[in-house]
Formats: sequence, structure tokens, C-alpha cells
Amino acid sequence: MIDDLRAIAIFAESIRQGSFRSAARKLELSPSVVSYHISELEKRVGTALIYRSTRKLSLTHEGQRLYGHALNMLMSAEQGLSEVFSSGEDLRGKLTIAATSALMRSPLNDQIAAFHKLHPKLELNISYSDIKQDLIAGGIDLAVRAGQMEDSSLKTRRIGQIRRKLVCAPSYLKERTPPVRPKDLEGWNWIRLEMMPGFRTLQKSGRSAVQLRQSGSICVDSAEAMTQLCLQGLGLATPPDYLVEREIAAGALTVILPDWSVEPMPLHAVWPDNVAANNNTKALVEHLARFACN
Repeated sequence: MIDDLRAIAIFAESIRQGSFRSAARKLELSPSVVSYHISELEKRVGTALIYRSTRKLSLTHEGQRLYGHALNMLMSAEQGLSEVFSSGEDLRGKLTIAATSALMRSPLNDQIAAFHKLHPKLELNISYSDIKQDLIAGGIDLAVRAGQMEDSSLKTRRIGQIRRKLVCAPSYLKERTPPVRPKDLEGWNWIRLEMMPGFRTLQKSGRSAVQLRQSGSICVDSAEAMTQLCLQGLGLATPPDYLVEREIAAGALTVILPDWSVEPMPLHAVWPDNVAANNNTKALVEHLARFACN
């Protein structure tokens, strides 16, 4: 059982980091050791858990099921350790946090809530906005940003990723021939997100990634607005999966090219360079790095 728990923890970290090599660096192991433990875990459960490619890792159906349980296991362990470690030195003071509005309904909020329960004497001031704020000028201790990070004087740490779905309303699909390959989407209207690049990359196991240029007459500044306009039948959209799970289940949105997946957006914690090594900001970053969106 101890070996299984170790392998499950390595499996979860590999998915969080996106590759065996990155997980190996994080865990201070060799890539071959990481690969060995996951292979042994797959033998133990009798099925493949991860699709491997030179670019990324993706979960099989069984892998997704195990990954959810693995996160719960690690969360319980982390919370137990945090309660013990922090019992004699509660965090105090105030943390000002900025995050994009798309994260209001994400698992990130669950982890911020869990962090506050561990440190109830710490005051959290959270701003959800799609305007990129200046951390120094705004007195912001920590920002959570999606997408590729620009070079700057700020400290950054990847804390997970946002998985996305390629969807449209049934009424929009009804007017068109159902696509069977990414190329078939040429000429379709996209509901674009202003702060993101004007293209989307689709991936499929065993196939080369395909980059689609977005064209369309609608551009919005929030993922929530993009989702709502998509529901109205105005075109294609790629919202975070957690924003559209219910709509897909209810048939209000249809997943397009379900055999292909939209490239996930990396999620980063960003904070000023002069933050001390053991302050409240670093404590929250460490917490989110373990249990944020993946």
C-alpha cells in the first residue's frame, strides 16, 4: 500500500506539471524513476492511465477517475500537515489577491477557501477582474494569471492549468455540416476573448497538433460573457470546462470534435520580487501549487 500511495502521488504531480521531466524536477527524482512508478501503477490497476507524447501528457478515462481521487488524497494529507505545522504559528495580517473573473467558479476558489480555513486570522482581500493590474502600484500581494507569462521583474510559479472545451450551441451547429476534422471549422464564427491570442491549438493523441486561426465578429473581455454568447448560438467558443459542464450535460451546448482537445491554458501565481521567503504570500503560493486548477 505504501508503494501504491507513493506512485499515486507521483502520478498526480506528473499531471499537474504536464510532463515526467517537470515532475521529476519538482519531486527531485529522475525522469526514469517517475516513469517507472507510473508504469508500475498502470500494471497495478490493469489499464493505461496516461497518454504519452513528446509534447504533453493527457489522461485516459480511467486516469481522470484516479486523478480526482489522487487530488483528494493529497489534499487531505496537505491539510493535515498544515494544521500540525501551523498550530503554533497562525498566519496573521492581510493578503490582497487579484485574479481573472473566469476563476470565480473554478477549483481555485475551493483552495483559497481551504487555505483560509487553515489560517482564519489572515484577512483576504480578493479582486476578480479581467483588467491586468500593476501589482506594485495596486499594492497587490499575489495575482493569479492564465496564459503564457511575459518576462518581467515579478516572481512567477506555475500552479496548474485550465482545461477548455470547444463548444457551440445546437442551434448554431444545426445550420452547418458537422465537422469531422479541424480544417472543417474554417469560416465558422468564433466568439473571441480579447486578452487571449487569436488562435486555438487542438490536440489529439497520435496526431500532430493543429492551430486554428479564429475569425469572427464578436470579441469580449470575459470568459463568462463568451460562454453566455455561445449559449445564444452566436458561434464557437473555448470556455474553461468548469464553466460549461452543466450546459453540456443538459444539451444546451455541444462539444465539437470530441476526439480533439483544446490546448490547456497554464495558470501562474505572480508576486513582487521583494516578497520575503516565509511570508503570507509564499504560504498561499505553496498551497495553490499543490491543489489549484489542473
